[in-house]
Amino acid sequence: MKNSRIYLAIFLAVACMSTSSIIIRSTAAPAVVIAFYRVVFTAAIAFLLSGGGAVKNARRISRNDWWYVIGAGFFLALHFAFWNTSLNHTTVSSSVLFTNLQVIFVLLFSLVFLREKLNRIALAGILAALIGSIFIVSGDLHAGKFYGDMLALASGLFIAIYYIIGRNVRARIDAISYTGFTAAIAVVVLVPVMILGGFSFTGYPLQVWMMFILLALAAGICGHLVLNWALKYVQAPIVSVSILGESVGATILAWIIFSEYLAWYQFVGGFLILSGIYIANTNREKGKQ
Repeated sequence: MKNSRIYLAIFLAVACMSTSSIIIRSTAAPAVVIAFYRVVFTAAIAFLLSGGGAVKNARRISRNDWWYVIGAGFFLALHFAFWNTSLNHTTVSSSVLFTNLQVIFVLLFSLVFLREKLNRIALAGILAALIGSIFIVSGDLHAGKFYGDMLALASGLFIAIYYIIGRNVRARIDAISYTGFTAAIAVVVLVPVMILGGFSFTGYPLQVWMMFILLALAAGICGHLVLNWALKYVQAPIVSVSILGESVGATILAWIIFSEYLAWYQFVGGFLILSGIYIANTNREKGKQ
């Protein structure tokens, strides 16, 4: 597989994922319900695309790998629930930026669990990203958006774990099956959340159901499925850092659609976060031994 095709696929996947925050904001349903039906339709579409292949692959997956799949689905569910909710409490740009700190989490996990080393430049990039986060948190704290920022940060931690697990197991499970299985596990995880939270499974207008499906197609299939496929050919941090483009795309769309303008601290903090993550990730390879 040529690298140019892989990176083009990742670029298009990120472009599709940039629409997810906009779709969520535009959907007249509770955040947890949106998360639930996103994974429901993602799983359904993935299994349809597999043409029965997912059932055959399920029999070939080892018990050990099934634990990885279950773990990935669990953290995927947490990511969507926390991130969707964050969009009700902070701006699109702040939410996406904090979620994209997943890259820093991936780097730290690689450092601790994979024993990969980071040089001083990479560490400086991590520090810059953290300083940028402090800029945004400080400003959002006064604007009453701190809670939303922390939800987004937690969602970044959960999706980082999801990607780390995916890198471990994706070489042995095809992308469509893996996406379908993890989404199905996420459905199971979110069912009790729906019940305990008193959320309705039905009764939504047709337009809302269409938004659920659109979210699954754009972000779930064209976004996450493609990134899961890419994990077989490139390292998890490369996939993670490419998602930084989602911050730019989502911020532009939020400005056009919702008239959300960047405050000065969001601009400065966002620049530091994106620059820091890019520096840390690109120098990670040089520091790896």
